[in-house]
Amino acid sequence: MNKKNKSIKIISGKYKNSKIKFPHNINIKPTKLILKKSVFSIIGNFIKNKKCLDLFSGSGSLGFEALSRGASLVVFNDIRSINIKNINKNIKRLNLCESKYILIKNDYKNLLKKNFLFDIIFIDPPFIMLCKISKIIISFSKLLKKKGYIYLETNKVIKIKKPKLSVIRIGKKGKVMFYLFKKSKQN
Repeated sequence: MNKKNKSIKIISGKYKNSKIKFPHNINIKPTKLILKKSVFSIIGNFIKNKKCLDLFSGSGSLGFEALSRGASLVVFNDIRSINIKNINKNIKRLNLCESKYILIKNDYKNLLKKNFLFDIIFIDPPFIMLCKISKIIISFSKLLKKKGYIYLETNKVIKIKKPKLSVIRIGKKGKVMFYLFKKSKQN
């Protein structure tokens, strides 16, 4: 790692050990390797041929991991131009087929207006947004297919009002909490 770029590795799949690079001077917090290992050990077999959303993409680390493991499509969404440009650089470096990804530079609320349905939604928001997280999860669960998963990364314990999701796993690694929710058949 040099002073211009930081990187995080893809753990498994087609792009195993490839590095997702991002500038050192942008304020993002890519999902730590140990957290990615935890969540992908649970959903890894489910990802093949699934549609995923990497909301608040930042580095795109979670979306790239999903593509490496066989996701059919990943929608990368981030409001910051620098993050979208960086994700696009990593897409080119990995030589991804255009049918495998969609890049959207937009506020997360505008994505709710689009006609998408996902099998897996990764939500790793800036921690400053956590006061809105319950509303974000409830809103985006409407874009989740039956039996789909939502992965959430936070820096505090959360409670979701009126949950339509089952909690599959809650964990903590250092100062970061993660939640894995699953939409059941009846929701």
